[in-house]
Amino acid sequence: MKNEEINKLNKKAGIASIITAIFLFTTKLFIAIAAGSASILGSALDSGLDFISSLINLFAILTAQKPADLKHRFGYGKAEALAGFIQSIIIFLSGLYLVYYSILKIKYENPVNNIEEGLFVMILSLIMTILLVYYQTKTLKKTQSIVLSADRLHYLTDVLTNLLVIISLMVQKWFTIYWIDSAAGLFLAFYVMKSSSDIFKSSFFILMDRDISQKYRKILIELIETYKPKIVGYHDLRSRTSGGVDFLEFHLEMPKDISLEESHHLVENFMITLKKRFPMLEMIIHADPAEIAKDGTVERLLDKEKPRFY
Repeated sequence: MKNEEINKLNKKAGIASIITAIFLFTTKLFIAIAAGSASILGSALDSGLDFISSLINLFAILTAQKPADLKHRFGYGKAEALAGFIQSIIIFLSGLYLVYYSILKIKYENPVNNIEEGLFVMILSLIMTILLVYYQTKTLKKTQSIVLSADRLHYLTDVLTNLLVIISLMVQKWFTIYWIDSAAGLFLAFYVMKSSSDIFKSSFFILMDRDISQKYRKILIELIETYKPKIVGYHDLRSRTSGGVDFLEFHLEMPKDISLEESHHLVENFMITLKKRFPMLEMIIHADPAEIAKDGTVERLLDKEKPRFY
């Protein structure tokens, strides 16, 4: 399948997620206010989180297609992390409000009104979420999109939270246990706050260029073993990620007596091999000459700067 077709399918799936989330958020919010239900309000906030997440994911899909330019030579991936960072704070504050609202309901023992309407909205939400997950699953089989895979995983958890709200409403309707709605609301509040903290941390790490070298260290060592004795080691490995693209920099240690042309071909082949395993990878590799001991290990690096990282 061509990249254009893959991008088009991912875009359609992203738009479908946004439309579903915004419809469910507005509908649940209206019913939650009318019924005075903490659990439905919690589900509405979760749908708001879905909308924001889907919006960020669609933004990531669209920006991933944009090439680097003179003003943004590493691309536009950080915009996704910046948006996620800001939105995570807003979502966390929404979760705190839901905690406050649920505690007030327990204190004053306010029952949920219009339970039938609430059940109807939540059952409709459950059906729509299941259909969306089914559509995303079909698209994923064709595109293998990492962004879409994360979005699908999020909506799969929503199927369970929708079931939780339906159960809490049914328990209150049949057994008149009023506190069950507030308990469900508190559970969903902490779930929303946990989700927002995950988004906050992942966004913060990307913005701060947290190193991800551990992801590649094992494969680098394996590759170097296959290239010996022409490549004998590496150092100054550092890496970061941005918008689904990983950036990798390191020095390859080579015998000092090989030619510039040969070292160039070695580096190029090394990059091609890595790129086959990790298509979303950008690399800068520096070739370092070294004096090699009789046992094939590095005796002395001829680089004036000492290695900082391994």
